[in-house]
Amino acid sequence: MSSAEIFLKKATAEDVDSVIKIYNAVKGGKFCVWNENYPTEEDARGDMEAGCLYVLIKDGETIGCASVEPVAEDDDLPFWQINDGTHRETSRIAISPAHQGKGYAKLMVSLLISELKKDGVSSVHLLAAKENPPALHTYISLGFEIIGECFRYGHDYYVCEKLL
Repeated sequence: MSSAEIFLKKATAEDVDSVIKIYNAVKGGKFCVWNENYPTEEDARGDMEAGCLYVLIKDGETIGCASVEPVAEDDDLPFWQINDGTHRETSRIAISPAHQGKGYAKLMVSLLISELKKDGVSSVHLLAAKENPPALHTYISLGFEIIGECFRYGHDYYVCEKLL
């Protein structure tokens, strides 16, 4: 990773096209379980409008994105240690293919965790596809714990949580 200007920010309407490009670029990649139907432009726009979409910017270019939701469909899983409204679920985490393998996902999730701590969030939930060992390694290196397993959206996932 270079010493370039890198920062995380909440996405604006101007960022949505870049997010969609990242979504489409990673679909079909080696570890990605996304398909042509997910995630969509509607997902990106909806997350942005709800203030839930973040982007990682490097030298003026959007190289990563993640969504953070206060209420998510995975809240019904029985494994969560904290599931009382003070938690957030992180999903749709992606780094553009040209920037993968360089530590940017770890940086982005770390910056996201820092923002959530400032906001008083008590824990972060996420599902890590079993088919994506690099992502799981990143999450574990950031202090996430595997607290269960589930089958959702046509794939097997590790249920991960980080208490803040």
